[in-house]
Parts: sequence; structure tokens; C-alpha cells
Amino acid sequence: MLGAKAVARAKINLFLDILGLRGDGYHDIRSLMQSLELADELYFRRTDGSRGQVVIRCSDQGVPTGGDNLVSRAVEVFADGTGALDGEGVEVLINKKIPVGAGLAGGSADAAAALLSLRYMFELDIEDAVLVDMGAKVGSDVPFCLKGGTALVSGRGEVVETLEPLPPFKVVLASTGEEVSTREVYQRFDRLHPEGTSRAEDADRAYQALMEGVRNRDFEGIYANLHNGLESATIATDRVNEFKTIALEAGAAAALMTGSGPTVFALVSGMEEAAEVAWELEKTAPVTIITSFANRGAEISAL
Repeated sequence: MLGAKAVARAKINLFLDILGLRGDGYHDIRSLMQSLELADELYFRRTDGSRGQVVIRCSDQGVPTGGDNLVSRAVEVFADGTGALDGEGVEVLINKKIPVGAGLAGGSADAAAALLSLRYMFELDIEDAVLVDMGAKVGSDVPFCLKGGTALVSGRGEVVETLEPLPPFKVVLASTGEEVSTREVYQRFDRLHPEGTSRAEDADRAYQALMEGVRNRDFEGIYANLHNGLESATIATDRVNEFKTIALEAGAAAALMTGSGPTVFALVSGMEEAAEVAWELEKTAPVTIITSFANRGAEISAL
């Protein structure tokens, strides 16, 4: 296949607990992740060129297009792992819709889309598990973005247990519009928590109650037990708290920062409520988006 089109879906963390610092410098986590319909669109094309050469263009001029783009890293890992791209390169066009550096795994989602697209274009018989292993070498959120839907995620992000999908809740996202480095947030977390963990008895109780709510489709149990251990380390504490307060006062069932922030997501029961919450958030949040839960991650089709 000469080309592919991909949809790379964003994610939120309904639960995120930091369990400890690993020997490899990463942190062990315990998370309930959820894909969103909010997605980047990517277009891939095989080109003549040196092995694994990547040319990236992006609709958002603020997105790096060199070797520090996770798509470029995904191509490198794929080429090394498969021996493909011998005497060929890849041209990539990214139509960016997921806010950059917002805790929504936009870069990881694009990398997942790249791995799926490369397997498709080069018509290689690679098992999903092998692709997940490649994704883990690119970034901690890439394995989840490959699978998507609703999933328990552990390790540093490479262990993904897919769950039954939750209903397509409406979600309102509010962000400062500023890019935040995940590495810097974790470094700040480590300074605030020298033991390397945010784990606490109340977090354990919240996790058990949340999972019971997920299993029983008890949405009140889900709403009441959202948790993000990185909120204490966000560099935008005032704005995060402000967005959460506005969303709840406007009628959201729950509101929480996702990932390393600074984006806040609000869960609502329907489109009318989503519009009301978004209306209020737009008065202070530079970026406001209405979306919904998705039951899948990255997907590809012929170009």
C-alpha cells in the first residue's frame, strides 16, 4: 500500500495514581484511561529516499517536525524492529486538533497512528502485541493509544488491560492553551513527594469504589471517585482549580485534571448540559472543546 489515512484519538485519565519511582527513571502508575472522539487526522505516504527518512508537515506551526516528534520516533522504532523502509522514507501530514502539551496524549496518539499505518502500508504480518511493544519504546501512553477504549493501565504505561466500553459520555475540555512538559511535572511531583509516590489510603478507597462503579455501570460511583495524583504537581494549580469550580457550578457531574495537565475535563449527562458547561468555561478558558467517550483508539484506512 502506498498510503494510509489515520485517526489518532486523544485520551483522559479518569484515575491516575503514582505508585513509585522505577529504576529506569520512570514512575509506576495505576490508571483508568479513556479514549475520546477528539482526534488528529494523519496522512502517510511512502516515498523514495534514504532508509527511514521522515518528512513531517503539520497544520499547527507550534508542533516540532524533526526528530523530537513522536511520529518520527515511531518510524525509527518500526524500521529498526522490522527491517522495513529499506531505501524508502515516509511523508506525513498531521491535521492537528488535539491541543499540544495538554495532558491528552496527542503526540502519543499520533505515534500510535504511525505504527498502525506503517504496518498497513508495508503489508507486514505483525501481531498487535509486537506493535504494543514497539509503542512502549516510543512513549508511555502509546500502548494505550494503540488499543484505546476504556482500559486499566499499569507499569509505566505499557501494561494495558482493556475493559468493557463505557457509554459515550459527553466531555467538556478546558485548557490554558499553554504547553506543559510531562517530564517537568513529574520532576515537580518528585520534589513534592520525595518518596516517589502519591499513594494514600484514600486513593486506594477511591480506586476500588471507581472500579466497582465501572463494573456495575454505577455512574454516581464513577463521578464521585475520579482522582489524579499529579494535580498536586501541576504548574497551573490556580487555573486548574478555577476550571473545575466553574464546570461543577455550571452543572457538570464531575471535573478533574487529566494526565500532567493543564487540561481539565468535565463529565456531563448530555449535549444540553455540555453546551451550558462549555458556555461558562469559555469565559475564562482559552481552549474549550466538547467531545465524547470513544470505544477505540487509533484507526487507519486506505489513502
